[in-house]
Amino acid sequence: MSGQARSRFSILSWRHIAALLLLLGAPLGVGAAPPVPTAADLAGIWAGTLTHAGETERFALHFEPGENGTVSLAMSVPAMHAAATPLGRVPLRIEGSDVVLGPFRFAFDRGAGTLTGAIPDALVPVHQMPIVLRRVERFELPPRAPFPATVPRPVWMFDAGAPLWAGVTLADGIVYAGGDDGVLHAVAAATGKPLWDFRAGGAIRCRATVKGRDLFFQADDGHLYRLDAATGVQRFKARIVDTPIVRKPLDDPESRFDHDAADVIEAAGLLFVGTHDGRLLALDSASGARRWEFAAGGSILAAPALAGGRVFFGSFDHHVYALDAKSGKILWKKDTGAPVVSTPAVDGGRVLVGSRSYDLFALDVKNGAVAWNRYFWFSWVESSAAIRGRIAYLGSSDAAALLAFEARGGRPLWRTDAGGWAWGQPAVTADRVYIGSVGTKHYLVEHTGGALAVDRSTGRPAWRFPAAAAGDGPYGFGGSPAAGGGLVFFPALDGRLYAFPA
Repeated sequence: MSGQARSRFSILSWRHIAALLLLLGAPLGVGAAPPVPTAADLAGIWAGTLTHAGETERFALHFEPGENGTVSLAMSVPAMHAAATPLGRVPLRIEGSDVVLGPFRFAFDRGAGTLTGAIPDALVPVHQMPIVLRRVERFELPPRAPFPATVPRPVWMFDAGAPLWAGVTLADGIVYAGGDDGVLHAVAAATGKPLWDFRAGGAIRCRATVKGRDLFFQADDGHLYRLDAATGVQRFKARIVDTPIVRKPLDDPESRFDHDAADVIEAAGLLFVGTHDGRLLALDSASGARRWEFAAGGSILAAPALAGGRVFFGSFDHHVYALDAKSGKILWKKDTGAPVVSTPAVDGGRVLVGSRSYDLFALDVKNGAVAWNRYFWFSWVESSAAIRGRIAYLGSSDAAALLAFEARGGRPLWRTDAGGWAWGQPAVTADRVYIGSVGTKHYLVEHTGGALAVDRSTGRPAWRFPAAAAGDGPYGFGGSPAAGGGLVFFPALDGRLYAFPA
């Protein structure tokens, strides 16, 4: 299997899932032994319906008998466009009345024609997902809607010379984009003309924050920088992490998909920033001196949110936190069951934030109680929500979609195929929503990279700019876009900054 065949289902990779196909769990129970099923008894397609939190999703396993008592497994899941996706070849084992195929364990009822069990944790983390499968003649997925024929011509392109993982910032007619070579570029928004650049000591994986004449960002060299936004002259740098940050590439079996860093937030003379080693810091915005710090249990990979004297953020330790902004004292924390790598969005007394548990939560700002949640079948929720007009817009991971929800009640409004991993925060204007997607070759589910514009009211695609794949690595648009002045700006993994008509 190619090194790029990575899953976004959970912290585990597809390589880990392949390893799990060799593991066995404990028997479900002991009963009268029926006639021992054979691989031929299981041959074909077995389908059922998963149910969770009032929502359903179809699921199917495909069994093909092989030599020496082995079975080839494949999986179909409409929500993530998986059509007979191969999972590998495993031995068939019988334990009492249970059929064991790698991590899958089912009670086989020959008379009822059923396989009864649960989806393995490697595919569905956090929540238990029981299912009853029955043999079917066919299991068809709805066809993916074609992308719009309209492909926009870039108004301009700027070659930054290194992959642009970080999102872009638009302020006062200037677009700021940081690259993996540690260079922050300032480009004229109207023309793409370079204005200045500044070289930090490590890769830049966060968006720059502009406040007045100041610009703030952190880099993987462990420093937070303050620059003059107009000239790029450094005003100070403050060490916030003791050692430089090392990120394992996405095709590494031990990668945590920690491809982002937290943006810096400025308010009332303080800078709030999350660190890769799991601390939220409050620094003096004029000097960089540390005012307070709070230690979470895991990396903080997205910007905090400030509202009502509180600071909200998520951590790789599975929790969403609320702190007092002045003192750093913890007010509450909520365990989501899986890493939280997006920025909370605060609206109407609710904190909207996604988790790798496949959940989008709306938490009460006062105590963290769940007001509502929506489940993203088989997909991490890593995109930070953008709220406009009481509507929340955000992307998804393996579901490869851009979605809209009512921010107050969570009612789904529309869902649009984004083509690939949609990790960034959407840019929202009066009429449109923009998001980028990342693709990769040799993946078990088709993902393609591109820049997408949709109608804000309906989700109907207006245009899509396809990214060209290069080599076997990820490609496309992973960072958050920015819109303004009649243009929308997308950072790309090919090292270019694109400006399209908005």
